[in-house]
Amino acid sequence: MIKNLTLLILSFLFFQSAKAQKTTDTVLYYMKNSGVSVSTKDSADYLRLVISPQSNTDKDLFKVRDYYSNGKLKMVATSLNDKIPLFFDGNIINYFPDGKRKSTLEYINGRLSGVITTYYPNGELFRTIKMQENGDVSLVECRDSTGQVLALNGTGHVIVFDDDFKNIIEEGDIKDDKKNGEWRGLIGDTGRYVSVFRNGVHKSGTSYMKSGNQYTFKKIIVEPEYEGGETYLNIYLHQNMVYPEFAKEHHINGTVHVNFIVEKDGSITNVKIADTGEKIPSLDEEAVRLISSMPMWTPGKIYGIPMRIPYSVPVGFYY
Repeated sequence: MIKNLTLLILSFLFFQSAKAQKTTDTVLYYMKNSGVSVSTKDSADYLRLVISPQSNTDKDLFKVRDYYSNGKLKMVATSLNDKIPLFFDGNIINYFPDGKRKSTLEYINGRLSGVITTYYPNGELFRTIKMQENGDVSLVECRDSTGQVLALNGTGHVIVFDDDFKNIIEEGDIKDDKKNGEWRGLIGDTGRYVSVFRNGVHKSGTSYMKSGNQYTFKKIIVEPEYEGGETYLNIYLHQNMVYPEFAKEHHINGTVHVNFIVEKDGSITNVKIADTGEKIPSLDEEAVRLISSMPMWTPGKIYGIPMRIPYSVPVGFYY
């Protein structure tokens, strides 16, 4: 389907370009739903076309058109650039696969701004929120699928759906745009949670897993931690570092960023050098050895459940 859609879109662009008697620079991206681009159409979820400005009326903005695999328009937008990641500027309209409007929003210089309006698949208004200049979000209104108002001006009952509006993933009450009282939600497809908030502050919660396990928690997200914290992590790195002889002889200094996974039991796996654009082979190998040799960490938790969590540590080499 993606292959046929690609041919259809490219043929359309060629026709439009010939009709206008002007060559239009167009970049085609194969995109995943996560927002990253991939190299092959077979692994893509949708197509993105970025079309260069054609006249003074475009104000030097690139036109962006996303298409579902069924050929329906997914998004219409404008961008300041034509490379991924895009820096959107102006109004954006998103569509459901059947062509109905899904949401409208606005970006200014790559930053989400103004009013964001979302619609149900049946066309009814779902929610309107407003982005404040300081980055805070204010709820204007939230409705159910029949049009009944559930929350207004930051107070009332709020429901949150998954992207295709098939499941309610979170719901609860707010007052003055802050969570209050009991909130309930899903933890992927493995369980659910119940949390209690007071004036926007999380007080307590319990997770109930389909496996039968139950977890209580105070914080929704707990980052993994080296025993003793960052200070003791730096002591470990300093005491166990073996500065490479080649780096010493050639006065090579620098910081190597290392990515890894803290497993549910606190062990360290998947140790890799971060893709920062600069490689220092003489230092990279020692940085990987140091991180791989670390003792067990305290694992991270989400909703009280131990999780595999990605982490990154900068390892400084200065001699």
